Amino acid sequence: MKPFKSLFLALALLAPVLHAAKTAEYPQYRAFLQARGEASWIRAGADHPLANSAFRPIPPSESFPSDPAKSRLGTSLFHEPLLSADGTVVCSSCHHGRAGGADRRPLSVGIGGALGGRNSPTIFNAAFNFRQFWDGRAFDLAEQALGPITNPLEMGHDLDIVLKRLSKDPYYARQFALVYPDGITAANLGDALAQHTKNMTLTDSAFNLHLSDHTNALGEQAMRGWRRFEALGCSSCHNGINLGGNSYQLASTSGFDRGIADEGLFARSGREQDRQVLRVPSLHNVAITPPYFHDGSVGTLEEAVRQMGILYAGRDLQEQDVADVVAFLETLTAQSGRGMHGMGGMQGMRGMQGMGGMQGTGGMHGGHGGSGRGMHAGRHQHGGPGQAHGPHRHTESPHAGSEHGSH
Repeated sequence: MKPFKSLFLALALLAPVLHAAKTAEYPQYRAFLQARGEASWIRAGADHPLANSAFRPIPPSESFPSDPAKSRLGTSLFHEPLLSADGTVVCSSCHHGRAGGADRRPLSVGIGGALGGRNSPTIFNAAFNFRQFWDGRAFDLAEQALGPITNPLEMGHDLDIVLKRLSKDPYYARQFALVYPDGITAANLGDALAQHTKNMTLTDSAFNLHLSDHTNALGEQAMRGWRRFEALGCSSCHNGINLGGNSYQLASTSGFDRGIADEGLFARSGREQDRQVLRVPSLHNVAITPPYFHDGSVGTLEEAVRQMGILYAGRDLQEQDVADVVAFLETLTAQSGRGMHGMGGMQGMRGMQGMGGMQGTGGMHGGHGGSGRGMHAGRHQHGGPGQAHGPHRHTESPHAGSEHGSH
């Protein structure tokens, strides 16, 4: 046995050396591994009795840190046209409250009608994702928030110019000075927007309430769908506090089958084995965020379940199985995420009057009936849900949507 022990010891000692040599071949990958930023909330609830099981509940929103002044600033910036080159796209162009924190388009549209390459993911509960964007290239929400501003297919702006414009705005100059000692910087801009995203954490889905204290019973079909979900192996990827968002997997969707070019994590790491590797999406609120997959190629949740059964479970699911799994997935919808106000489309810099950027859904108002913290409209004090005051500086109609934060 001694020769084997010596061999195992040698391999154990050699492994870090081999890993270092391997990463040295890929400087992009090394930089990716060495990225630093604010840790996500993925470890929240780690002391819960269900922490070692496939799923664990999201703790009450009050248990997460929040800075009210930063939240107000972040909300204003989330609706701020100055962040886009032509003033037609804002963050909420692609992350609508009434669209489940996404935009319900296959691919989002940026300035000048530019069509992006990926479907816009929900902003709801994004604070639990271990990496951001579909390809996971951003370490944290602050880094993610700045990406769309300079992306030519999204907001198409120059970050230095954005900072100068914000500095010339009396409101932002004052608010940044109140929140950040060093005022308006790229890091502080990203941080404020990240705080707004954290405020989009929703905890009141039937499934989360059931996990939290078991007083909220799920229906018979939903329970049957939950069991089928696990039996099919879905929870091998969609697990943890966010039912996903915690790993990379090789994607195998209809988009790739159609030959749509998407390099996935390869574009960030430079490693050939990372081609078409994407971050597993969260399933929270999935029932209200169609269309599905990274390319938005599937229009219904039922069809998405069918395709996932074939592509990943190797099963041609019976219709009863599909219906049961969908019933389970519908329990992941937060009640506060249904018809949410306060995350409308493009609103003026002073007036958050619910102009709404999403066609066919009605206005998104500045008030909100009970979801995540800080879901009010930034610069304004409200007279009640759905009310906001203040003159519009910008009156352009909102753009159809960008790919803000989507890829």
